[in-house]
Amino acid sequence: MALTDTFVKQVQHKGSAAGEKYADGGGMYLLVKSTGKYWRMDYRFDGKRKTMAIGVYPDVSLAQAR
Repeated sequence: MALTDTFVKQVQHKGSAAGEKYADGGGMYLLVKSTGKYWRMDYRFDGKRKTMAIGVYPDVSLAQAR
């Protein structure tokens, strides 16, 4: 299920040390930590899993991250 702008604005950190992941689709997700909200994207290159940092919310909006 795709994320919505309202959800991204209202979601709060729940206390997990690693943070919480909220998937948007296509490997992109929102990582919510106590320090902030981060856009990330998982992909595979040469058979290995990689993670690309897209930006920090709200500097990078949901539409820009997509």
